[in-house]
Amino acid sequence: MFFSLIVPTLGRVEELRALLLSLTRQSVTTFEVIIVDQNGDDRLLPVLGDFTDRLNITHLRSPVRRCNHARNLGASRAIGDILTFPDDDCVYMDNVLKTVDDLFHGDRNPDFITGSVVTLEGQAGRAGRWHPYETTIDSHNVWTCLIEFNFFMRRSAFTSAGGFDESVGPGTPFGSAEGQDLALRLLKTGFTGLYVPMLKIMHPDKPVTLNIARAYSYGAGMGYVMRRNHLDIRTVGTFLLRSIGGSLVYLLKGNFPLSRYYFLTFLGRLNGYRSVRRGVLTAAPVTG
Repeated sequence: MFFSLIVPTLGRVEELRALLLSLTRQSVTTFEVIIVDQNGDDRLLPVLGDFTDRLNITHLRSPVRRCNHARNLGASRAIGDILTFPDDDCVYMDNVLKTVDDLFHGDRNPDFITGSVVTLEGQAGRAGRWHPYETTIDSHNVWTCLIEFNFFMRRSAFTSAGGFDESVGPGTPFGSAEGQDLALRLLKTGFTGLYVPMLKIMHPDKPVTLNIARAYSYGAGMGYVMRRNHLDIRTVGTFLLRSIGGSLVYLLKGNFPLSRYYFLTFLGRLNGYRSVRRGVLTAAPVTG
């Protein structure tokens, strides 16, 4: 099975080097790496040059600085049976592609596979609440079973679903949930997904200040995707209550930054959900 690893990148150099170095250690070597370079200069050329004799790299340029545009552009040039979209600051453990290859060849025959996240130090991070057990993916658990950089799918399924929606995700007002949106469209088309928590990719935790800055936009993406895909009220209510409940809990604990993070997440989810009908997203409030 041949893999296409499509890496949108902007502004990161040494992080991309670390990712590429980790790919040289994969036990499965039947893959290509498609770098979609959104930088306006040649900062990546020395890094890519260091790996030309060790990896099969295609270097694409994109003047459009929008992550899903870059993903779709890279996918249009991919030749692999399986597509995946690593972040430019994640790191692969040595057995990632071997594990995925075995799962696609297994009896369950999924159309897409997802896994979880650990920090670069190998510890559980702050990147969401992860489902603890291996499971078939559905419209309720997809929110705790998927992150874009640990999302592998058959190219035929990706093409059938129409790829990533470029109106959501980083670089848009709806800053997250583009992976869930794609997965939900895959499920509606009749494809099946498998979540395997032991399939882990390393990714750095982001500072609390950065998480707060993008909490509203990320929440808006989730709310928007939920409404547009007509999710049931139980799922919508669960994630609205989690965010407002988290804000109240941390407020009572005196942890004001985390309380603010969850409050902005709640407002983003609520307004993102409502924006499908209104056709416009309310701006994030100034909270001090």
